[in-house]
Amino acid sequence: MTWRTAIVTGAASGIGRCFAETLAGQGAAVGLVDVAATALTAMAETLRGRGFAAESRVADVSAADQVEAAVHELVGKLGGLDLLVNCAAILGPGRLAQQPADEFERTIRIDLFGTANVLRAALPALRQSRGAAVCIASTAAVHGWPNMAAYSSAKFGVAGFCDAVRPELARDGVLLTCVFPLLIDTPLLQGADRAPILRQGKPIPPAAVVAKTLAGVRKRRARVFVPETVRLVAAIHGLAPSLLDWYGRRFGM
Repeated sequence: MTWRTAIVTGAASGIGRCFAETLAGQGAAVGLVDVAATALTAMAETLRGRGFAAESRVADVSAADQVEAAVHELVGKLGGLDLLVNCAAILGPGRLAQQPADEFERTIRIDLFGTANVLRAALPALRQSRGAAVCIASTAAVHGWPNMAAYSSAKFGVAGFCDAVRPELARDGVLLTCVFPLLIDTPLLQGADRAPILRQGKPIPPAAVVAKTLAGVRKRRARVFVPETVRLVAAIHGLAPSLLDWYGRRFGM
C-alpha cells in the first residue's frame, strides 16, 4: 500500500517530522501542520529542497476553526487525502496539586480535542479516498503514569475516541489506527524532570515508531503497539493492575 497524499500534524518536530520525512521519501505529497510557524516553514523548505512535494499551514489543533481552514486548504493543494497522521501533542507533566488548572486544560485541549478536531476536518476527504487515519496515543493510555495526570487522561481519551469512532469510519471504508508507543526520543521528553517515570528505560527512535506504524496501517491494523511489549502492559492492566500501581509508586514518584 502506498499513499499519494498525506497530512501530518505536529510536523515541525519530533515524531510528526519523522512521519512527514518518511512519507515524502516514499513518494507522497505531504501537507504539514504545526503551531510553530518558523520551524514549520523550515521543514517544508527542507523537503522541497530534497525534491519532495510539500505544503504547509500553521494551525493550533485545539482551535477547530483553524484546523478546518488548514485541512481544507491542504487537501485542495494536494489534490486529495489518502492518509492522515495525527501527531500534535504536548506532555504537560507535573503533580496534580502543583499543576495550574490552565496548564492541565491546555494539555487536554491539544492532545485530545486537537485529535478530534483534525480527524473531523479530514473526514470528507478520507471518505472520498477511502483512506486511512493514524492517531498517536501512548502507553500512558494503557495505564496512567504518575505525575502525568493531564497527559494520561488525554491519551486515554484518544484511545477511547478511536474505539468509538472506528466503526463509524469503517462504514465508509476508512481505516483508523491507534498507536500505543512507549517513550519516544523526541523533544516532547524535555519535561522529564517533572515526571521521573519518563527517565525509566531507553527512549525509542522515532523512525522505529514510524516504520512499525506504517506497516500496521498497511496490514489494516486497528491498534499498533511499539514495542510489542506494550501489549504485555495492557494485559497486566487488565489482569493485575495493582502491579502497575506498584511500579508507578516505585519508579514514577
